[in-house]
Formats: sequence, structure tokens, C-alpha cells
Amino acid sequence: MLASGKPPQRAANYLNIKGLLDLTCQTVADMIKGKTPEEIRMTFNINNVFTPEEEEEVRRENQWAFE
Repeated sequence: MLASGKPPQRAANYLNIKGLLDLTCQTVADMIKGKTPEEIRMTFNINNVFTPEEEEEVRRENQWAFE
């Protein structure tokens, strides 16, 4: 987070600083790579808003992403 409370990728995008935007996107991708959805939620402090049934439906619909 920047002092403004905004994530750096938003600032990079707003200021049109492609190198910074690329770097922040790559950093986030590296933080996600190889992690389970649960680990990603923990890393970014994201609450799971799906019921177990809804989550299973999403996993079935997007099976390719979990292979």
C-alpha cells in the first residue's frame, strides 16, 4: 500500500507508468503461483463469501483452472 492507502498497481495505472504496473502485476502473480485458493485468501486477507456448495459449483465450472 502507498501512503494514500491505494495499492501500487492503481497508482502505476493512473500515472501510466508501464514498468511499475508490470512489476506490481508480476509480484502479485509470484505471490499467488503454486498456492491453493485457501492460501491465497490467507495471503491477501480475503474472506470466502461462498458456501461450500457454491464453491464446489465454481470449481466444477472452472475445472481447468484447478489442474
